[in-house]
Amino acid sequence: MEPGDILGNRYKLLRPRGRGGMAEVWEAQDLIEPRRVAVKFLRPDRGPSDSLDEEQWCAELERMRGRFRREGALLRKLHHRNIPELYGQGDHHGDPYIVMRLVEGKNLHEFLELYTPTVEVAAAIGHQIADALACAHDLPVVHRDLKPYNLIIDEDGMVVLIDFGIAKPLWPGVTDYTPLGSTVGSRGYEAPEQILERQITPMTDLYALGCVLYRLLTGRPPFIGEGLRDQHVHALPYPPSHFVGHIPPELDELTLRLLAKNPDGRPESAQVVSAVLRAHAPRVGAPAPSPRIEPDPTKPLRVPASAGSPELSAPPAAIQRRRRASTFLSRRSFQEARIEARAEIDTSDPGDAVERLASLLEAARRDWGTSDLHVRAAYLVAADGYRVAGDCATAMTLYEELVVLAQDSDDPSDVADWLEGTLGAAECRIPFGELRDALGALAVVLEALPRIDEERAFHLRRRCREVGIELSELGYDESIAKLLSALGND
Repeated sequence: MEPGDILGNRYKLLRPRGRGGMAEVWEAQDLIEPRRVAVKFLRPDRGPSDSLDEEQWCAELERMRGRFRREGALLRKLHHRNIPELYGQGDHHGDPYIVMRLVEGKNLHEFLELYTPTVEVAAAIGHQIADALACAHDLPVVHRDLKPYNLIIDEDGMVVLIDFGIAKPLWPGVTDYTPLGSTVGSRGYEAPEQILERQITPMTDLYALGCVLYRLLTGRPPFIGEGLRDQHVHALPYPPSHFVGHIPPELDELTLRLLAKNPDGRPESAQVVSAVLRAHAPRVGAPAPSPRIEPDPTKPLRVPASAGSPELSAPPAAIQRRRRASTFLSRRSFQEARIEARAEIDTSDPGDAVERLASLLEAARRDWGTSDLHVRAAYLVAADGYRVAGDCATAMTLYEELVVLAQDSDDPSDVADWLEGTLGAAECRIPFGELRDALGALAVVLEALPRIDEERAFHLRRRCREVGIELSELGYDESIAKLLSALGND
């Protein structure tokens, strides 16, 4: 790449902004929209060497390309002020690139070299980080590399979580680009389960957030010295108040819970962490920190958002249903939409047709009622589509709506819909770490199978095995074997 190169007939490269072992970032001018953008290229620094022969290097390069493509795909799904927007992606002279919002400011490491945050400033920064994680975990996606260098405080005080290069989607069937026997993450911010190569969940990011929050509150990491990774696995940190006496007990407790060795001991979610931190951050109308800090991470919380600007924590993207208040929905077009959506699912590439079907569900319920078999079938198809596409949060919502539509009836068809919704919602809970709930739902479905016709039961038995295999791989071998033993071999 050279200054002046134009990518995709739109982005003119201006100057390099940084380079690492895997990627290089340039500042560019958007020739259509009046804005500067960041362009990230995949540019490995090394080739075949003494440690990697040509075949091994080609395999490693393919893994890096897969991760890079995934980073662009994930950013396309993440819509939050604390995460860079994706503007586009493409290929330039054989080098793949992604185009994002250009974030000007200081990374958190640089910020902490200049300033010692007050409790209010630390809480404002931590709150914004937790909000960004909550957005990612809703998909669900685990960032896996949360650290000060990957957090930029922009000129308006917004804390932006960058570099989703090693982020891991948790939905079923996702390619794992991490070679067996290796770990990803950054020294000093890895959770015990990362170091031990165990199951990664959203709780893994919360541990890293605990490390960041500890440093914000005390000016030092939770562990230092020799055997750092061993300390993260086995040693208990001192409470932050051991080093700084005026830290509120609630933040002391929150930080230690985030650093729990067992993921089950950490807070329930990033949303919970965000709420606790928000209570200790400045409110709207509060004065700016004194002495002055630049950039000021309390500003987005103190200064009301201007009219028309997005809120700090935008609600998760829900199903965008079109309102058709005055037009009766055509049964033919609705059936065609369902068929097209099912065809997309059968090719394992659900997209526009599934979105269109989901947008018609509200009108279908209004026009034909919740007991209509075509409405029920469409709910199931739309939910399956979002699940296969990896949007487990939206799929779970649809499955649970189907459960509500079909409950309180003894009709075998209604019971089958109820079981489909129950099992689908259970599978969608697995990526979020709600394994016991999923196991309980699986048991309920298996017990009720004799109440439905054989065709639906055959399909549900197959789905039960799929869910059972997922749970078995996560440590429920004995429980799953007992549950599935009655299914036979069909």
